[in-house]
Amino acid sequence: MSLTRQFKNISPTAVLELRQLDKELQTLMARPGLTRGDSKRADVIIARMAAIRDAGITDLDYHRAQAEALDLEINGSAVRAREAHEQIFRMYLTGKPQSEIASAIAENRDFQAGQATPSFTQGPSGGFLVPMSFQNNVAEGLAAVDPLLDPAICNVVQESDFTLRPLQLPGWDLSGVAAVKVGEASQQGTSVAPGITQQLLNKWTYRFSLGASLEWEEDQRAFDSAMAAMGRAFGVGFSRGIGADLVLGDGSTGPAGIVTGATDSGVTTANQGKLVLSDFTDVFYSVNKSYRESDKAAWLVNDAVAKMISNCVDDQHRPLFPVVDGVTQILGKPVYVAPSLPAYNASLGTQAAGSFCVFGDLSHFTVHVSTMYLRRRLQVPGYIENGKALFTGLMMADSAVQDPTAGSLPPIVSARLHS
Repeated sequence: MSLTRQFKNISPTAVLELRQLDKELQTLMARPGLTRGDSKRADVIIARMAAIRDAGITDLDYHRAQAEALDLEINGSAVRAREAHEQIFRMYLTGKPQSEIASAIAENRDFQAGQATPSFTQGPSGGFLVPMSFQNNVAEGLAAVDPLLDPAICNVVQESDFTLRPLQLPGWDLSGVAAVKVGEASQQGTSVAPGITQQLLNKWTYRFSLGASLEWEEDQRAFDSAMAAMGRAFGVGFSRGIGADLVLGDGSTGPAGIVTGATDSGVTTANQGKLVLSDFTDVFYSVNKSYRESDKAAWLVNDAVAKMISNCVDDQHRPLFPVVDGVTQILGKPVYVAPSLPAYNASLGTQAAGSFCVFGDLSHFTVHVSTMYLRRRLQVPGYIENGKALFTGLMMADSAVQDPTAGSLPPIVSARLHS
């Protein structure tokens, strides 16, 4: 009886997974001598199959699932290419011999079908473009630390490869256009053509490294969880490095930061070490209504100012600003902590732009990032002596504030704390 007939209510995806697990298990069992890693992998396979197992599938259920699985096999070339990419990436990540990786690449047709996604510099030894499952963990880490790298907050353009091609940002200046009323027999005269601005995003490369045990595969039975942890760690590291430039970058030696591109509202808080409602309304109404009513209109503050906001109370000592789903709301707009914004420093005669806040339509702040590229090196002094490999990630990024009005009606503004 077929292996999959032991299971009930089986899905087409599960049928495919069982076939792959069964094939891999049979290959392991056919080897003359099992290594410690092989034994642990066999345990993982058996545990996964046991998790799917249930009692008595009917013939009708089985054949329907088999038919759906066959359709998935025929039409799922993209899925198979992704899985092949992930399998070879695991081999690379865990230090399999380069000849074995090259052989797997040459023999795996599903991987060859997806060659548009992965790329190499000098074969597998040069590095590996991480698969999307790993990149998702990196993106989660990026967004967890800095809101400027969160697609739900800003306009983040994520590329699918490591070649960050120039990106043009067009924008219309709509400050001087308006419809006109026309009579029944009248024709509309020539309207003012809205001016268009063009900004070009290029690329800046960032690097972050992590050390891991040479026996990482054998030491981690929950291998997917270990990969997810590494991906998130890379995301956090890149976020802190890239995030600083996304705030204060000058646009010539790095990305153009949001404070650099924002227009100074001219607002300075009224008191030292204390915030009042008028501080926020002055900034809020310095932004045109069309921008402050955007779905992505939001406040950016540093951690010290976020604490000051939490301490704002009314005359009855009730919190002045509500918290909705864990996010503080000021005048109906969410507040996000951007850790790289200028910190409050009472010794400064004049506080820096953005030391109080940045506010506006964050969809006008575009961040362009590549997929992460990963290198694994063994012969690194300070690591090899301790039985470790050095994993080095590379990412490209650039950013800019798109203000089509050239400052006359800025979509994003900054404000200062009282000195």
